[in-house]
Amino acid sequence: MDGMEFLRDTWQTSLVFFSLLILTRILGKTQVGQLTFYEYISGITIGSIAGTVVAADPDKVWNDYYDLILFVVLTYFLAFISIKSRPLRKIIQGSPTIVIEKGRILEDNMKGMRFDLDELEGKLREKGIFDPAEVQYAIIETSGELSVIQKSDYQPLTKSDLNIHLPGPAFPLELIMDGEIIEENFSPNYSKAWLEEQLSAQNISDASQVTYAAIDSKGQLFISKKND
Repeated sequence: MDGMEFLRDTWQTSLVFFSLLILTRILGKTQVGQLTFYEYISGITIGSIAGTVVAADPDKVWNDYYDLILFVVLTYFLAFISIKSRPLRKIIQGSPTIVIEKGRILEDNMKGMRFDLDELEGKLREKGIFDPAEVQYAIIETSGELSVIQKSDYQPLTKSDLNIHLPGPAFPLELIMDGEIIEENFSPNYSKAWLEEQLSAQNISDASQVTYAAIDSKGQLFISKKND
């Protein structure tokens, strides 16, 4: 590889790298396990076009780059209008499908998705359910995941069933992360001086000795010291 080829490969790869960084942020974030089939295929296609741009000849780079931008714009536009239109969203993403109703397996619904009994039993076992008769409703979501509502007799007891009422948990408030104090999270209730007193009580002289410190969901201070 001569110097010109090195520079060309460097700028083409950098162009695609930073473009994908920006474009994926624009498209939004969805966990891989929550992707619909359409989103999965779109992601693969974007990656394939990006690879084409990286490997393109110098005189074709901008043509291929245009294809990448156009595909992302069309994907974003379709996602935007699907948010506004429920009928269109159902066409693009599909609809959840009930596969078990009141303990009865709905074979016709499963056949329509080409979803077999072995897959269904496997997904039920992942939910800790080994008997379909325990299931009130089981639904295949558009992502392919299985959502399950068990019959009342098989649902675990909750505190509300026992008439036990506790205050709602609070969102954890991070005060130190990786040895750095997070100044914006302090308040009149939890001041920096108060934190220093709490650290001193545990023989910690400086925040740099702490990996993580936060007010947990119960309002208690949790401190994790760095390993010596």
